[in-house]
Amino acid sequence: MKYNEIQAAMNKKVILLIALLALPLLSPAPVRAWELVGDSLQPVGLPTRSQGIPQPLQMDLDEDGEKETLELNNGQARIVSGIHLRWRSPIGWEVRQASLGDLNHDGSVEAVLLVWRPFKPWPVDRWLPRGGRIDRFQNDRGKSCQIILIGWSKGAFRERWAGSALAEPVSTFGLADLNHDGKVELVTLDSTYSASPSAAASVLKVWEWNGFGFSLVSKVQGIFSNLRVVRTNDGHVILLTP
Repeated sequence: MKYNEIQAAMNKKVILLIALLALPLLSPAPVRAWELVGDSLQPVGLPTRSQGIPQPLQMDLDEDGEKETLELNNGQARIVSGIHLRWRSPIGWEVRQASLGDLNHDGSVEAVLLVWRPFKPWPVDRWLPRGGRIDRFQNDRGKSCQIILIGWSKGAFRERWAGSALAEPVSTFGLADLNHDGKVELVTLDSTYSASPSAAASVLKVWEWNGFGFSLVSKVQGIFSNLRVVRTNDGHVILLTP
C-alpha cells in the first residue's frame, strides 16, 4: 500500500472517531417528566399516552359576548375583536410569548405576556440608603424580563399586573392547574441575563398567585430546552422537558 493510501485510510479512521465522539453531543436530549406533588416537583415516569393542554389565544376577555383574539407578531402583542384593534403592546416592549389565562385568580381571563422592556428600578430605592437592589436584573442592553397581565378594566384593556424585573429571565412559560385545586399555576423555564436567547434554560420553576404577586412553589435545576404541559389518561397534569 502506498503512503498516500495509508494516509487516506488513517484520515478516514480519524474522521470516524471524531464523529463517534461527537454523537452524544448531537443526539436529542432525553425527555423527562415532572409532577407537582404537594409543594415539590418530582420526577415521574414518561406517560405511555398523554394529551397536550391547549394554551388558548381566543376568549371573551371583556365579557361582551364576543371573543377577542390575542396575536403575537414580530415581538408585538395585539388584542383584536374582528377587524378592530382593542390593544397593542407599547413601543419598547419585546413580547416573546403570549397566552390567555386567569393567573391572578380574579375570575377574569387576562393576556399573559412574557416581555422584555427597558429596565426600571424600584421607586422606593431612591429613598433607601442602600438602593439599587435589582440593578443586576437586566442584560447588557439595559432590558429586563417581566411577566405582565393585560386585562379588561374600567372600559379598556390595560395592565392589570406587572411584576418587577425578574432575577432570572424566563425563556418560556406554561399555564396549568398542576395540583387540581381549580387554580392555574405559572410554570417557567429560567435562564440568566448573560445567556443568549437561544441558550438552554437552567431552572424549571412552578409559581402560584399569592394575592399580590407570584410566590415560588418549587424549582429544579438542570438543562432544559423546551417545556410542554400535558394531561395523562389518568388525569394527572405533568410537565415534559427535553
